[in-house]
Amino acid sequence: MEINKALKVEARKSYSVSPDELYKAWTDPEQLKQWWKPMGNTLKEVTNDIKVGGRVRYVFEDDKLIISGEYMEVKEKEKLVYSWNWELPEDAVRNAEYKLTVNFASKDYGSEIHILQENFQDDETLLPHQQGWEKGLTDLKEFLEGSNTGSEDKKDDAQAPSAESGGYREDPAQVKVGGG
Repeated sequence: MEINKALKVEARKSYSVSPDELYKAWTDPEQLKQWWKPMGNTLKEVTNDIKVGGRVRYVFEDDKLIISGEYMEVKEKEKLVYSWNWELPEDAVRNAEYKLTVNFASKDYGSEIHILQENFQDDETLLPHQQGWEKGLTDLKEFLEGSNTGSEDKKDDAQAPSAESGGYREDPAQVKVGGG
């Protein structure tokens, strides 16, 4: 079986937390268990020896999914490159070996993560992985900013036009002046 190295998935998301907090949420076993649930699976065991040649291993509930690999490059709190081997004991056809590169960057608003997953075997496997990363990074955002995202939603609701103002974003005093 030949792997097409040109096939890859990229995902990127911004966060209003420091790069250190983002990195810790990505690498700390207890934090990972709280937010990361690929395909709805709950993470129960984490091995994360973050050094070149160190092991990474994630075991999910009922051993339905195991992800294992080895760190190839480590720039602490900046970049991690490692093999990303999916083992689905109940579905051997879907087992796969990937290369994962994760970059953590500081931005004016906080931080950003950029994921590059390489070594896909065919086009058909790209979309599920793209969707999986998008969901995972959104779940990470909710974990890191849970109260912030809720307050932003409330702020947006407060700015929505009301029936009293006729759909305009007026100050309530202006509505009264207009004969309201």
